[in-house]
Amino acid sequence: MKVTVAKLCLLMASSLSCNVNAFSATSISSSRSFSSASKVTATVEEVSSSSSTVVDVVSKNPMFEYLKFDKSPQFDVLEKTKEYIRCQSDASMSNTAMDESWYAADYVLRGPVIGPIVRKDLAADQSGLGIRQAFPEIKIDSFGYSIDPENPYRCFYFQRWRGVNSGDMDNYGTVYPATGNDMETPVSTFSVVFNPEGKIVYEQVGAVVDRLEGNTQGKAAIFGMLHTAGLKIPASPGDKVFSFIQRAGHVAGGLGRSWSRKADIPKWWTSKSKGADETEQY
Repeated sequence: MKVTVAKLCLLMASSLSCNVNAFSATSISSSRSFSSASKVTATVEEVSSSSSTVVDVVSKNPMFEYLKFDKSPQFDVLEKTKEYIRCQSDASMSNTAMDESWYAADYVLRGPVIGPIVRKDLAADQSGLGIRQAFPEIKIDSFGYSIDPENPYRCFYFQRWRGVNSGDMDNYGTVYPATGNDMETPVSTFSVVFNPEGKIVYEQVGAVVDRLEGNTQGKAAIFGMLHTAGLKIPASPGDKVFSFIQRAGHVAGGLGRSWSRKADIPKWWTSKSKGADETEQY
């Protein structure tokens, strides 16, 4: 299907909130907060806590050194991460908003081609994408929880998404008929960093582990769903064309945001890379 530049801008901006905001004004979830039109199932693998030994290495990127705080959390970060995922799953199943008390005032989210973005921008309504109705049932498995040995405040986990494009996708007035295709995304990595007060200050989403897995040509999460529905968007880190499309979307306005305004991004976030920009060399 042909997708115009304007349409790509809309898709990209909407993919932001859908990918990390669970198709609603909540946050990224192991069960992703789909609307009441969608049914989501999720599994959470129970694993034991990692060793409390911290590897004393100074991070080359100063942001990640900052995020280590005092290197001595007074709570079980792994268990708190699993509790966070369960709370998101509960919010999804009951079609209620995620409890904002989970998040620090200086929270930032970053994905391969999305962010840095703050909570207030994630809360923007992105209902125009139509992906909720296109995939009425999604199964998202979360597993492999692990504490970063260099940062005891950070917990990684994996996700794999499966579903069927059984509904039409009304994408900002353009209707894409259901393909009936099954979707299996490649496993992707997610992580959360808590601050010493137990609030989430940084959330990383959707980094593909093995692009050869599944049937979405290496696209994970929402981009995998769009691919299955027939919108095969070439969005990759360092892609100058997609980076231009993101900026064009911001200039056009009214299309959601791929990253937050500079004035809204907390001072601890020092990376200049935005959206699909190349990563800086430290």
